Amino acid sequence: MSPSGKSHSRKPPEGPPPGDLDARVKRELKRLGKRLRDARHAKGLSQEQAAELIGVHPKYMPRLESGGANPTVATLVAASVAYGISLCDLFRPDDEGASEQGC
Repeated sequence: MSPSGKSHSRKPPEGPPPGDLDARVKRELKRLGKRLRDARHAKGLSQEQAAELIGVHPKYMPRLESGGANPTVATLVAASVAYGISLCDLFRPDDEGASEQGC
């Protein structure tokens, strides 16, 4: 019972089964990593140079760009600033421009 004396039943949130969610998260992390790698290449930076600009260890970059890491929001903001791209561009739903998607 809640403090007000009323019982509240909570339904679990609807969504994909946990296994499916894990697969989707991994797929999105890979897409994010590819966008980060493409943005770094567009700037002509090595992984070591990018790591220094972003403020992460150089050994983290291959994991980040392959989708094997779970970056913090601060790391993603630093990458977007270092690469001169918007966060919206990192998370656009497909290969079309973010402005078309209304990010």
